[in-house]
Amino acid sequence: MSRLPHRTVVKRVHPHAGRWRLLAAMLVASGCVATGVWWGQRLTGAPVLLNDQSAAMRDQISQLRLQAEADQQTLNELRDDLRGQAGDIAALEDMLAFYRAVLAPEETDAPVVIRSPALVKMSDASRWRLSMVVHRSEEGDTVYRGQLIVSVRGKGAGEPKLTLLSEVDSAATSGVFPLRFRYLQELQAVISLPEAFLPETIESVVTLTGPVRRTLRRSDRWQDLVNSGLDAQL
Repeated sequence: MSRLPHRTVVKRVHPHAGRWRLLAAMLVASGCVATGVWWGQRLTGAPVLLNDQSAAMRDQISQLRLQAEADQQTLNELRDDLRGQAGDIAALEDMLAFYRAVLAPEETDAPVVIRSPALVKMSDASRWRLSMVVHRSEEGDTVYRGQLIVSVRGKGAGEPKLTLLSEVDSAATSGVFPLRFRYLQELQAVISLPEAFLPETIESVVTLTGPVRRTLRRSDRWQDLVNSGLDAQL
């Protein structure tokens, strides 16, 4: 079998071809390295970003909790203030009702009115608590001055004694009470009855010295006042 003769092939090669191949290989390697670095930074940067977001959320939650506590404290203070105002309003309403009851118009031309006394028996059978109210009968804010004399009329030996509950006025032992009021004045005293004394009436005399001079009198049956006190207690 005959062999083919060898042929010589001549190829044209650029003198810088090797350098270009080396440069291309370096570029490919650099691209791979850059891609790896970028991917690694992204992987390592994600937890840092998540940590920053978690810290910001924790700070926001803490601020919201502080704000909620402040709002709750303000709400509690408002509730306390409303309860206090409600108590003040109730007290004012009670006082207004009392004034309306006490200052009810009466058919009288006198400048002041002596209300019916109230009697309450104390622990000692011979001692009674007396309460009285004197008030103006017309509109205005003039200050009335004068005195109230209270005496107990009855049968038996001795005379009853009246003592002011506060015991600030020595003259009260004789049943004389000073008056000075703009709208009304309430007086309380203790009546000590001697043995074998049967009270019949309570006499009240108001002597005004200003702004007008006037003497007013009132008489109430003792037993009627006692019965009124018992009815009030029932």
